Amino acid sequence: MIRPLRVVALDLGLANAGIAVTHDQVGEPRLSCRTVSPRKRPSPTVMDHQRAHEIIGAIMAAVRCKPDLVVVEKPLQVAGMGDTSVRLGEIHGAIKHWLWSKGHRYVDVNLVHVKQYATGKGDAQKPDVLAAVIATYGRLLHIHSDHEADAVSLLAQALDAYGQPLVRVPDKQRRAVTGTTWPELDLGGGR
Repeated sequence: MIRPLRVVALDLGLANAGIAVTHDQVGEPRLSCRTVSPRKRPSPTVMDHQRAHEIIGAIMAAVRCKPDLVVVEKPLQVAGMGDTSVRLGEIHGAIKHWLWSKGHRYVDVNLVHVKQYATGKGDAQKPDVLAAVIATYGRLLHIHSDHEADAVSLLAQALDAYGQPLVRVPDKQRRAVTGTTWPELDLGGGR
């Protein structure tokens, strides 16, 4: 018998982070999402340790469910935006290192595949992704921001990749699943 997959999904932006989970902090099935909005606004030129600390604290709480997999939206590389790509890389690197150091498996998913899984179009705009995710998953959980929408799309895509979709999506959306190399997971036995 295959047990339900435990997933934490992360959309790590410069100003906010979206987190979606399949289980609560004590491991009970409870689908939810939230936006982490650190108090201090990020600088495009200086590593913001306080912001990273606040986001990592929220992620530490989310991974208490002992996830099988943490799914992370791959950082966007932005040409002509100063050090924005560097700042995104710093926060991603710090969080991924922390996940690795604690034994949490993670996988990067390209933003194009996040959008495609949500809408069927890899070049969809943020409002379109938010609307599509609310339309598809809004009966299952409350989605308040585009960061949460991206995290929910990541979560749903990971579950679908392992044969446990939240809902069935059309093939043009589901094709996004094949754009990621998903790690082998042992979903036999209990937890």
